[in-house]
Amino acid sequence: MIKRQRHSEDFKKKIGFELASGLSSAGEISKREGISSTTLYKWRDRLQTVSITGDDKEYIEQQKRIKELEEIVSDQAIQIHILKKTQKIMEQLKKQERLSGSISPRTLGSK
Repeated sequence: MIKRQRHSEDFKKKIGFELASGLSSAGEISKREGISSTTLYKWRDRLQTVSITGDDKEYIEQQKRIKELEEIVSDQAIQIHILKKTQKIMEQLKKQERLSGSISPRTLGSK
């Protein structure tokens, strides 16, 4: 027999708000929490009969802001990675150029 996990009403409400506000998709939440998407949609739909308090609105806004900031940080991390790679390649090219050297009257006279 499969043991069912019971979740508190606060947890259901929090997850329902997360889904309803678009902070995360049902697939993301389902994978993260191990809860079927059908159940998540039921929790979301149940919220329509419940009034949203100021604390809930504030929570949703904070979560949206966190998600926005995470995306910004992720984009910046990618840009930094690309810049570091580009810098490394440029340094290697300069090193190759110095090692190969070009033939000039000055380099011929020094031998």
